[in-house]
Amino acid sequence: MKVLLTGATGVAGLGILRVLLADNSVSHVTYLGRRPLPPWVVLPGDTPTNNGDASPTHPKLSTIEHKDFLSFPPALQQTIAEHDACIWALGISAVGLSEDKYTEITVGYFDTLLNALKATGAGTVEKPFRVVFVSGMGADSKEKSSTLFSRVKGRAENNLLKAVEESGGRLKAAIMRPGYFYPSKAYPQDAVNQRGLGLRIADKFMGPPLSVFYPQGVISVEQIGQFALHVARGKWENKGSIFENVEMKKYLKSLSSSNPSREEL
Repeated sequence: MKVLLTGATGVAGLGILRVLLADNSVSHVTYLGRRPLPPWVVLPGDTPTNNGDASPTHPKLSTIEHKDFLSFPPALQQTIAEHDACIWALGISAVGLSEDKYTEITVGYFDTLLNALKATGAGTVEKPFRVVFVSGMGADSKEKSSTLFSRVKGRAENNLLKAVEESGGRLKAAIMRPGYFYPSKAYPQDAVNQRGLGLRIADKFMGPPLSVFYPQGVISVEQIGQFALHVARGKWENKGSIFENVEMKKYLKSLSSSNPSREEL
């Protein structure tokens, strides 16, 4: 399976990238971003470089740098269509942004992908192109929420569902609504580079209590990555298109329960 991934420098996106690279069913991952992966990123089985300032490399990974996510030229559209799935993990906090700017990044960028898939006729009924959208807990499908994050994420979700409906079966959608998550503990350098001091303190003191007293609202980046991988392969399509945090954890647990030899997710 060839997977296109956006948002790989973010907390969720990097967790997804590592899962994809480590999985034998994934033959290739294309990272589409405005800049290459930063040097501090550590990938599973990556190839060491002699230059400490170089972007990390991996045999299954290629990078496409593209600055303008509001416009994909025909050549890039065709490259996107040659994949089996896209996991869209690109996102940004709404804090401090105007509604127009947050909408441009959250909806406008994503619509560019959907338009490219329509223009190229990506996917077939027999082998649909799967779009996995990493949304968030609290997204409002009615787009009526007073919270900017909720209504704009809901609009992006709805645009995906509309594109799927209009595709005649060529496209399939999986919308993930993860709850609270934080950088991987397995890679200590992640938190230093992905979180400011305030958020790192919050993660340290809020994460453990939330995991105990509100487990349905917390999820690890490793679980996000595993779930994204499975739905990109078409798992749980009979369960609908939108997966809330608690459902994601439940379905992953059912996999580990059915395979006791598998490491706990």
